[in-house]
Amino acid sequence: MFNAIFQNRYGYLTVAALIAAAVGVAAWLLTRRLDRPRGMWWALLSATIVGILAVTFMGAGASSGECTINHEVAEPFHTTQGLWNLVMFVPAGFLAVTAARRLLPATVGMLALPCVIELAQAAGPGLGRVCDSADAEMNMIGAVLGIAAAVVAFGSRGQIDWQGWAKGSLIAGATLLVAGYTAFSAGVTLIHTDGTTLSDASDKQRQAVKQAVEEAFGSHYGLGKVYEQPCAGRSCTNLIFTLVSRDGNKQAFSDGSLSWPDKQHLNILLENSNVLSGMGYPVKGAAVPRTEDEAFKVADTYMRQHYPWARAASRHITFSVGEKAELGWMTNWRFRHGGVLMPRMLDVQVDRTGRISQVDVRLGPTKMNLPSPRVSQEDAERAVIEGLASQARQFNAEPPQGIDAKVVEVKAEKRDGRWSPEWLVAVGPKGKAHGDSAQTSSTDLWRVDALTGAVYDGIGVRVQG
Repeated sequence: MFNAIFQNRYGYLTVAALIAAAVGVAAWLLTRRLDRPRGMWWALLSATIVGILAVTFMGAGASSGECTINHEVAEPFHTTQGLWNLVMFVPAGFLAVTAARRLLPATVGMLALPCVIELAQAAGPGLGRVCDSADAEMNMIGAVLGIAAAVVAFGSRGQIDWQGWAKGSLIAGATLLVAGYTAFSAGVTLIHTDGTTLSDASDKQRQAVKQAVEEAFGSHYGLGKVYEQPCAGRSCTNLIFTLVSRDGNKQAFSDGSLSWPDKQHLNILLENSNVLSGMGYPVKGAAVPRTEDEAFKVADTYMRQHYPWARAASRHITFSVGEKAELGWMTNWRFRHGGVLMPRMLDVQVDRTGRISQVDVRLGPTKMNLPSPRVSQEDAERAVIEGLASQARQFNAEPPQGIDAKVVEVKAEKRDGRWSPEWLVAVGPKGKAHGDSAQTSSTDLWRVDALTGAVYDGIGVRVQG
């Protein structure tokens, strides 16, 4: 469980622990200098808050400007992540009351902190992570439990000032509430959903993942934890899982996902950087590639051993990943029928050592007859530009300038049980929004329903005009 939560970032955690300890010592020295009581409790509280911030912002990046509102308020009680979020704030709530010995300021501070964290994860520059109401919910419950424990421990002895700083605390709480509401309204798009967090997979789901992994790699890897996770903003579910090395290296593991219940999309990322961990899958008889052609031979050998149906693809293409192929080469197999890109496809990435570093498998038909597009390419490109402007307006931002939207091709997509043609539209700086869809990042590809004109962004969420 520790690996699943912290993703082997032991160096980061070590530095965070040292910083937390340093902040704790600084808080203790400050209380001594100011001749304030309970210096040790203030030190522990300071160190705990720093630790919480370090964990919650671990792996932060660009903010999405979105926050998920989970209507299933009981769901996080049944997940490892939810219980971890609860437990993490129990000591913080206890220490807040123990250090301050004033109930109201401690309560206001501990209830405000989770909201500030989620706001920062949604909209803070460089602090972006997944903003989820379920996280704040469990953080608050944990804080309240810690506060209650401190009240039981010290309240009966008359060591808590029940009304101390009451007026200031209420004013601060009201100010934070108004400021938080204003910030969320102005800079964050709320995505309402029923269920968002990880929950333990059933035996049937685990068996489905096991079969998919064995088809991809045989028995080369061990299957670690498997979780069920609803998609944010869309009606779908994924099974998230880890693969572990069988060579005794307990620190080496990889991540994957399998769509559920259709089992139509499998993605496994064995290596995610040019510093290889040894998790790459060896292809028997494969030589170390130095060119795209040699990398294709490795990928083709793997395909014939594990997914021979891709031999019937309409075409394949191999290209380098990274400016100098630092991450190796990717080979894509694609099916087309009647000029329309079909759902079935296979992507295989080969690293610099000749091992498989990523596999992406999408099942589905290789032939189907679809209605001809009613929305023109030009209208599709215009709709995407308008969609970008609409998203900007939601964040009270100026419409993006210098952006091109260029139709790449038309693809068969299934939404709400119905197949229809959709324009794939590449989005990027002027003059650079073009190329093959196989080489375009999925987050740069928007979709426009070629029959209705509905627009979907790079992660498949419908964009309202």
